[in-house]
Amino acid sequence: MGSTGTGSSFVGSRSEFSSGASGHRRKRVRVRLLLTAAVGLFLSTFLGCGGGFFTHPTVSTAYISPATAAMATGKTAQLAVYGIYSDGSTQKLGEDLTTWSSSDTTVATVSSPGGLVTGVSAGTVTITATTTATIPGTGCHVAVTYGNGPLTLTETCTSASTETFTSTIPVTVTATDVNRAVINTTEGSTVSQSTATVSGAPAALQFYAYGNGDASNDLTQAVTWTSSNPSVATITSGLPNGNGLATTMAAGTANITASTTNSSGQVVNSQTIVLTVQ
Repeated sequence: MGSTGTGSSFVGSRSEFSSGASGHRRKRVRVRLLLTAAVGLFLSTFLGCGGGFFTHPTVSTAYISPATAAMATGKTAQLAVYGIYSDGSTQKLGEDLTTWSSSDTTVATVSSPGGLVTGVSAGTVTITATTTATIPGTGCHVAVTYGNGPLTLTETCTSASTETFTSTIPVTVTATDVNRAVINTTEGSTVSQSTATVSGAPAALQFYAYGNGDASNDLTQAVTWTSSNPSVATITSGLPNGNGLATTMAAGTANITASTTNSSGQVVNSQTIVLTVQ
């Protein structure tokens, strides 16, 4: 009588076994081997290409601090760039990542690297910081597919990249250091105004800011303008020009204020104007 031998074969990533055991046992062994092979290949591939289970936060946006600056000629102001990360945290970015420039070096210069602004002559300039940040890769992801055919592994890897962020702030240079700021709705006036009224919405009203009670110290473009109630009125701020323009949105009241930082690092706040929209 003839006899049938036993043995095993391995084809591709799929194992076929023949033995005298029951079909259920062969199926369990085959599934176990397939799972072991898949896990082994997944881990070796995943770890080999630098993947990980944790994702480091990346820079989402960058800004300059302080947001505005006013200084006397010959004085300096130190600026710095901060990054807002994908996890919501904020951190100062290294100077080796940032280059600085001034829109008019006859008014103010800025060191690069460094971010130290020096007032040269009266006027307003835009200081720009260009920051290059590295965005880490997310590593590799491996998809394991097994149907009636061979085991299939699909690998996708994302490498690190760089992204550039540009931030700007206005800087005003005055004859003397700013220690007092006054705002009003009349150009050239240094009178401390407390109220303003606008009829209807939408409508526009220009606000002005002056330092030390001197109309020649025009801070309109170099202060940070704030509206306490943007649903009633908004106000432009932080632009290269066109700041201090209030736009009414609805009836009500909003407090309009302005602030800047002088060369001593002190925050100078204006008085408050209560804007009423009828």
